[in-house]
Amino acid sequence: MSANPLATPAQRAVEDRAMALLRRPELERARTIVSMLWSNAVAWPSRDQADRFDNMIDEYMFHHAMRAANGDPNHPEAARFMVPPHRWFGRDVPGSRWAGDSPDFIYRTIPIAHGGRYEIRGRATCEVPPTVNYSLMADETAAPVTLALLDSLDMDIAADGSFTITVDASPAEGRPNHIQTKPGSEFIMVRDALGDWLAQSANALDVVRLDPDGGAKPEEEMARHCARIAVQGVYYSYYCTQSGAGQAPNDIRPPMSSGAFGGMATQWGTKGNLCLGDGEALIVRCNAAGASFRNLTLTDAFHMSIEYWQRTSSFNMLQMAPDEDGDFTFVVAHRDPGVHNWLDTGGLRRTIFGQRWQAFAREGGHDDPWMTARPVNFDDLAGELPDGVKRIDEAGRADQLAARKAGFDRRFAE
Repeated sequence: MSANPLATPAQRAVEDRAMALLRRPELERARTIVSMLWSNAVAWPSRDQADRFDNMIDEYMFHHAMRAANGDPNHPEAARFMVPPHRWFGRDVPGSRWAGDSPDFIYRTIPIAHGGRYEIRGRATCEVPPTVNYSLMADETAAPVTLALLDSLDMDIAADGSFTITVDASPAEGRPNHIQTKPGSEFIMVRDALGDWLAQSANALDVVRLDPDGGAKPEEEMARHCARIAVQGVYYSYYCTQSGAGQAPNDIRPPMSSGAFGGMATQWGTKGNLCLGDGEALIVRCNAAGASFRNLTLTDAFHMSIEYWQRTSSFNMLQMAPDEDGDFTFVVAHRDPGVHNWLDTGGLRRTIFGQRWQAFAREGGHDDPWMTARPVNFDDLAGELPDGVKRIDEAGRADQLAARKAGFDRRFAE
């Protein structure tokens, strides 16, 4: 098995720069403003989860510090973020989750400048590589804009799993793996979608600027950039949260494309605002729609994932079990209903539900994604579930949770 492709010296250097940024007075002031804005907007509706607020602010600030610390287009790196707090290489690294993180994605950013020329050199690190999206983004915090998208399903990849992506302002002109930059381009967001947490790992990536232009960006400039995007980003992240939490309770809206609001243009998604009492459960059903990658995730009232490394608060297409008819049934509940696809709320009365469908076949079309949801009494589940739902016993649940923890730990192997 290959060494962890995320445990690079460049990754640790970016993390160290980001932690140093947080100690600067510009970021301390920005944190005060961010905390006030968030508190004024959510203090009352999220009062039952107030104990999660401070950690949300911690991770929100470190999220933007990571983006700023890896924001030098003259010295680009591929740096991971959007992960929970963790300890590795002898350091306690803050979490950086934000606005509905996916437990199955390895998120990385690569800073670029329009007019610069870059190569992203990659290689697979597992037998069945994950599907990957490379999204060219404008750093517009009010409404993030995807300027271009390269999907691994459309790339030329060598037999040994290696590939090179070219990035510059010129058209592709026959280059197979090319991203053409546009005015306003700031960074490339990389999302490796892991289905098998135990067998799959992110691609190894190295980035080089072919036409270096200037020295390293000063820390002061990084700090100013971080303060700006952190304060301005409150509004978009609040929108992402309210686009789920602002709906009627237990009513999941029809799936739609994510491209219209800064998500991946090749992805369909849906959200719901769930509110379940102690004796209630929600039965959710959906189809696969021909998507190679799918996942469902519960987040808290601040749209942060719920301890997915120790709970079944998310499922992807390999972790979930189909019904006998080929569709899928999930039960959202506070306690174990004895079905394989249990979405564990972690005891939170109010959660935000999200599902995505992506990596559709390029030929032959696909069915439109659909989803239904209906609340029931927990004690009545046996009579309410459709036929053919896969059950699970206590030993099976323990194995399921152990596999999740082992797969999560691989991401932080040193």
